[in-house]
Amino acid sequence: MKYRLGISALIAMSLLTACGNTEDEAKKEESPKTTASTTQTENQTKDSNGTTVVDGITLKEPAKDEVCAFCNMTVYQKSDEMGAFTAQAVDKDGKNLFFDDAGCMLNYERKHDVTLDKYVRNYDDKSWMKLDDAVVVKGDIKTPMHYGFAYFKDDASAKAFTDKHKGAKIVKVSDIDDVAHEKYKAANGGGHHGDSKEDHKDSEEHSDNSGH
Repeated sequence: MKYRLGISALIAMSLLTACGNTEDEAKKEESPKTTASTTQTENQTKDSNGTTVVDGITLKEPAKDEVCAFCNMTVYQKSDEMGAFTAQAVDKDGKNLFFDDAGCMLNYERKHDVTLDKYVRNYDDKSWMKLDDAVVVKGDIKTPMHYGFAYFKDDASAKAFTDKHKGAKIVKVSDIDDVAHEKYKAANGGGHHGDSKEDHKDSEEHSDNSGH
């Protein structure tokens, strides 16, 4: 009888060990998906004043009368629909600069020959994220300076957008700079701080419509 009980106990222990190993393997298989979707969240925090901090860089929200540091046009608030395209940069002195469109931010670097820490808003919830971490989508998207780019936190969010908008596609950050550079060259170094006259006229309309 004792011998049979001993065998039964060994079998039960083996089954429990096998179940535990199966659960551990399942967790290992799931972890890459979880890590991929939460990396940006882990890098973004709020300080005691509610200010967003991304990778140790303190970001702010634009003032109500904020204008673009490059083209001097209205910078939209987070509460505005067009606020999804507002960009922000931090220079070497820790100064926060705001731009009505990400292309203006790249042309600011070009004009002043500087490298900034660059941030854009996630199109879905308008939270800040590093430009280099964003999934960039190009399409028939109305943005303040007509660059037509939107930014997403991951591939899944970007694909959900492209699936709903005909012609929209995922592109690279360098594609934004290509468009920005063309606008800069088209202005021939004069006029509206490097933006074309057509953009200047259209941006005046978005400034008037903003109510600022």
